[in-house]
Amino acid sequence: MLTSRGWWFLAIDAFLLVLGAVVLPNYTVVPAILALTLLAWFAAEWVMFQVRVNAAVSRLKVTRRVVQGGRDVPMVWAGLAFEVRVRVHHDGPVRVPFALFEDRLPQAAELVAGDPREFAHLAADEEARIDYTLKGPATGVLRFEGVRVRVADLHGFFYHRAFLRDEIEYLILPPLTDDEGRQRADKRFNTLPPPGIHRLRRPGSGGELLDLRDYRPGDPPKMIAWKASARRDRLITKEYESDVPVRCVLFLDTSEGMRLGPPGHTPLTRMAAVASGVAQAAAGNRDLVGLTTFGEDAAKGTSPARTKLHMIDMLRRLAEAAALQPGTTGVPPEQLTGRAFPLAVELYPELMTRRTNSMPLGRLWIPLLDRGWGWIVLFAFLYPWLLIGSIFNAPRWFWKPWVEGMAVVAEGITRHKGGTWVNFLILMYIPVLIGGLVWLIYGIRGWFGERRTQLTRRKQLAALFALRDGTGPGGIERLIHDDEAYAERVGRFLNERQIRVPIPLYDDRGHYRYRCAGKTAVLADALVRAVGRARDNELYVILADLAELGPDLAPLLKAARVARARHHQVMVIVPWPADVPPPDDKPRTEPVAPPDDSPMDRLPWEKSKKKPRKHRPVTPIDRTARLLPVIQAALTRQYHEGFRKLRRSLGQVGATVVRVNEGDPVQVVLDRLDRLRGMRSRR
Repeated sequence: MLTSRGWWFLAIDAFLLVLGAVVLPNYTVVPAILALTLLAWFAAEWVMFQVRVNAAVSRLKVTRRVVQGGRDVPMVWAGLAFEVRVRVHHDGPVRVPFALFEDRLPQAAELVAGDPREFAHLAADEEARIDYTLKGPATGVLRFEGVRVRVADLHGFFYHRAFLRDEIEYLILPPLTDDEGRQRADKRFNTLPPPGIHRLRRPGSGGELLDLRDYRPGDPPKMIAWKASARRDRLITKEYESDVPVRCVLFLDTSEGMRLGPPGHTPLTRMAAVASGVAQAAAGNRDLVGLTTFGEDAAKGTSPARTKLHMIDMLRRLAEAAALQPGTTGVPPEQLTGRAFPLAVELYPELMTRRTNSMPLGRLWIPLLDRGWGWIVLFAFLYPWLLIGSIFNAPRWFWKPWVEGMAVVAEGITRHKGGTWVNFLILMYIPVLIGGLVWLIYGIRGWFGERRTQLTRRKQLAALFALRDGTGPGGIERLIHDDEAYAERVGRFLNERQIRVPIPLYDDRGHYRYRCAGKTAVLADALVRAVGRARDNELYVILADLAELGPDLAPLLKAARVARARHHQVMVIVPWPADVPPPDDKPRTEPVAPPDDSPMDRLPWEKSKKKPRKHRPVTPIDRTARLLPVIQAALTRQYHEGFRKLRRSLGQVGATVVRVNEGDPVQVVLDRLDRLRGMRSRR
């Protein structure tokens, strides 16, 4: 492609050529010869540039290394800096004189040091090096797309853009726990339970007596209770409690409502960090921890364990859950196209060019019969032909009066206006002309305006997705005509690259779309299954957004009653919105003084003053600014009331509700774990 300097060079060279060949050929031939020489040199430079592009740029290869702690890692830790080392080389026979390599930074990382760009000239045995340092501020997925390449000649006349795709993902694991999680592994509570109550229900080799039973062959002699055997005149064996650790199961809510918010600061990210802290602290105390993720459709869980592989797998699952993006259901296709098309052009430049991925003009034509009134135009267009056909196909006694009447009308028109049979034909086919004109104007509108741009981009994106998915021409047609399938595919494309799209929070009826009431039934089923598989008294920590569900909490309340009836502990951690004050704080009452006392500017519940001020024109911004505090106060009261109902309902069944502010509630959960170590009731 030509740069602006190249276009100016061609323009000046063409001017010199015209000047020397047309204006000054009788005086001197120097301008013409100079112009032809420059043109030949320009063509030679273009040929050399194309050879370099085809022989070297097309063979560029990328190798990437992510280094943290002095060694290559397959995943990184949140909050810790890591180094990215990119090497670009080629095995072509020519040399690239000037190139700019720029590594595309992932969305979930922050640049700490270094520069992701590098200017270089490459030979076959050389490589371009890009070294920089990133940091993942929050748990999630780190996705590298590849390296942008811009090649130009030394004179700045030509340039070529390419993208070296190197799609690779690295998990950003939750940060390691601090001193809060590095606690002692022994018991810190040595209190004895009340008489008749035992911490665990299984026998083992502990120090606390659990039960006495009859002797069985194979029991060790040291376990025989001789005094009890003497009293009963038969051998009695002692059973002691089992010194097994506490079993904790985490239930993480991954529904759509938990994914809303700025990237890296969503409620799901905060809950994943809390779950990681609880899991690592429990593992530091040699406790068994399990994880269950649930949404509106299904739940997926792992059994409690305490091995290193199990902990790494839990952290990996938490990182994958924290990287989930909200769906694009309900988003207009135009907004999706506006976000996806520039990204597709950047990542797949060779597949989005007009030469490779074009739009036929016939597809831009707007079909008339897609509208209901289009059939009226079709009838007007075909009316004369239908009329004549019906007349001449009918019996003689039917069409003879019609022909005689037409002849009389034509004779009257001819005598009155002095015309010929052409006048009759024009009157006869006026509906045909009007219908054809409407059909032409209506259909050709698709070749111009915003619709052409939107449909062309949508078709190019559909062709790209069909090529990557292998669906063929049928996939292209479906993505063009089916808005739901198109929104789902574009949403998946954007979510993989962690690109957010403005999402409508309310549907056409004004209902909140991300209330996610169906997750309570899924959570209740998962909790009941965990209770059914439990061996000892366990702790269930539910990290979910349940404050606004209200009457939909019935399945969860039943499941919590079942867990409490089996002497398990249930704790619910609710993420608290950052813009909502805590329910314990006193609400601020700041009176909003109206800027004017005119009737147009006064709210319905406000009283007018005795001495009205001078009337001032009211703007929509003024009324919005006055109504916004009222709306915020009403929504805050509604959320506080919902949280109080949640805490009261779960408290009645014996569950503990904790809200998550900006602080870290890991210590609260650890205190509950310590309490369970010291005192557990037997089922």
